[in-house]
Amino acid sequence: MTANRATTNENLITLLGGTWLTLGLFIDGYAHANIIDTATEDFFTPWHGIFYSGFMFTAGWISWLMYRRRQPGPLRAWIPEGYGWAVVGLIVFAIGGVGDMIWHTIFGVEVGIDALLSPTHLLLLFGLIVLLAAPMRATIGTDGPVWIAVASMTSLVLLASFFTTFAHPLSNTWTFGLPARNDDIWAAWTVAGIIVSTLIMGASALYLLQRFDKLPFGFLTVMWAVPAVGEAYSLGSTPGAAIVGGVVGGLVADGLFAATSTRPLRQRAGLALSGGIVALWSAWTVAGYLWGPNGFELETEIWSGQIALSGLVMVALTMLAFPTSTDTLSESSTSTVREQHDSDSPDTSVTSGPPAAHSAGPAR
Repeated sequence: MTANRATTNENLITLLGGTWLTLGLFIDGYAHANIIDTATEDFFTPWHGIFYSGFMFTAGWISWLMYRRRQPGPLRAWIPEGYGWAVVGLIVFAIGGVGDMIWHTIFGVEVGIDALLSPTHLLLLFGLIVLLAAPMRATIGTDGPVWIAVASMTSLVLLASFFTTFAHPLSNTWTFGLPARNDDIWAAWTVAGIIVSTLIMGASALYLLQRFDKLPFGFLTVMWAVPAVGEAYSLGSTPGAAIVGGVVGGLVADGLFAATSTRPLRQRAGLALSGGIVALWSAWTVAGYLWGPNGFELETEIWSGQIALSGLVMVALTMLAFPTSTDTLSESSTSTVREQHDSDSPDTSVTSGPPAAHSAGPAR
């Protein structure tokens, strides 16, 4: 462990701050959807208090990590490896928070899709993305627990799901009770939502599969089920279908990934992710039909076609992530992944640690 690399315990505390922020975000989202009265609400609310106190904790903690590593020379040398963008995120988030207070004072409080697209909220989104990613980025290329990276990525999936909830079937009851059976707009909304959700779940899983040799059984279940449940409970009223879909899809994906351990990573990823996503949307459809407010009203061709389409989308994503069919990446490819990780951030550590056993590269 080099002096400028965060320890496992330090990354866990950063992850705690990210979890606090994420919970605060979903509580605030629930309030926007179910509690807020636009005629009387202002910026200073209990749910904003939970959200912004999580930011204060995280900002104070990252500042302390830098202070502990203070040394002569430029300030950037104090930043732990993997935390460079997090420092940028703190600044952007602070600007967005002040701007959000001014925005609410002038324009009032949003309660619909406008709350997800407000310019100040998008500044907060950018800050959150790089803050939540810090523990994962700090774990890449080290011997730290891979579950830190999985938990960090799960927070990012939660964040992506939250800010695209207007196109997410898992959190929207309109999927199960379409007001006009023959209205193609509603059907198109559902299909587009499934594609968006599939892209988010697939890209996040493939990011980890490209960078860690050994991912534990259950990582896909956590990454798919936790966001589905959190989104449905805080922003929708179909938690039963979301729970069934997320858990079934994740377990099927984890099972297929474990059962194909002798295959090349490209094949394992393709089989596991495409099979898991088909199982997820199939289970969600059945649960929606049984428990939805008005039953499932999509035509057979549409609900069956969108399930098949999700599998094809996942196959395409896997082919893009692993464009060759070789069993393993070459040593030069492994080095490239590490170099890209170092070069795409403002981190400028003076030392670098030894390569880790599970760093960058697919499993044999």
